[in-house]
Amino acid sequence: MKKLIFSVMLAACAAFTANAQTLSFGVKGGLTISKLTQFDDAKVRPSIFAGGFANIAFNESMSLQPELLFSGQGTKYEPLNQKITYRLNYINIPVMFQYRIVPEFYLEAGPQVGFAVSGKTHAGKVTVDISDNTKAVDFGLGFGLGYQFPVGVGIAARYMFGLTNVFENSFENNKNSVAQIGMFYTFKHQHTSSKKRKR
Repeated sequence: MKKLIFSVMLAACAAFTANAQTLSFGVKGGLTISKLTQFDDAKVRPSIFAGGFANIAFNESMSLQPELLFSGQGTKYEPLNQKITYRLNYINIPVMFQYRIVPEFYLEAGPQVGFAVSGKTHAGKVTVDISDNTKAVDFGLGFGLGYQFPVGVGIAARYMFGLTNVFENSFENNKNSVAQIGMFYTFKHQHTSSKKRKR
């Protein structure tokens, strides 16, 4: 399943790039609200995400958007009135298929692969590194929507749900559950199609 998702991501990027009419780049960032599933009394942990993207437009309605993002994730919980925070940081590569209902508004969905860069727990003044106990690669699926203003600035919201158990050698099925809301800016696009545009 995981290999299939990754293969689909690569094949889709290659196919859309070969047939792209326009190619544009941009930056994005905002707030993440995350928690781990199947975690007793789990509470959300707010953090940030930031990175860049390429938008490969096939036509006026359909496009493919691969991204490279830093994402702060994890969860909070309070066993026996003690506050414990799991801070899990990832470099995520989502590949979102976008459909524009109108030029400004779009819906999106697609797979994501994430690479764990750090993992720590905090309980009071005690910090423990748990990087060795977390899986190096995390697979997920997501969906979202966005609105882009004519000047290139836009707002977007997305929900990503994990398909991989976060921890190594764990009997619990703890998976990432992450909501994102933020802003993006798209630079002026470039035409890549070999076909001449009509004047």
